[in-house]
Amino acid sequence: MASYMILTPPGARANDERARFVADGFSWWAFLFPALWLLAKRQWAIGIAVAVLQISLIFLSNHESGFLPSLLAQLALRLVVALEGPVLVARSLTARDWTLRSIVPAPNLETAEEIYFTSLASNETKPAAPSPADWTVRKPSSGGPGLGLFDSYGER
Repeated sequence: MASYMILTPPGARANDERARFVADGFSWWAFLFPALWLLAKRQWAIGIAVAVLQISLIFLSNHESGFLPSLLAQLALRLVVALEGPVLVARSLTARDWTLRSIVPAPNLETAEEIYFTSLASNETKPAAPSPADWTVRKPSSGGPGLGLFDSYGER
């Protein structure tokens, strides 16, 4: 089951129809075509860097002792892009002032949309009662989404 990060455009309400559902999980398209996938997702700098690295690894594989290291490096690069690519997309959206509204675990996109919009509808009909958590002062978060393969070093 994947977790879906729900992001809305700057200034939009939580139930905006332009909300983006980004699946935080393994992406087969990113594994098969890492550089092209990154470029299609508008991750220009990282996509170009991955393309250059892949081309370099192809040239390395032509040498008699470079085939196995090149193959292993290609596999590692593909795994990193397939696992971390969706988080890069979410972080680039939050860098452009998109708001992370929720993280919903669901088996597919349709179920994630249903869970998210149903919970919004039920929250709008309920009267808002202050909870003890609302009485405390919270420190605003400055980082991106809290999901991913690598640690965010204290950022949230």
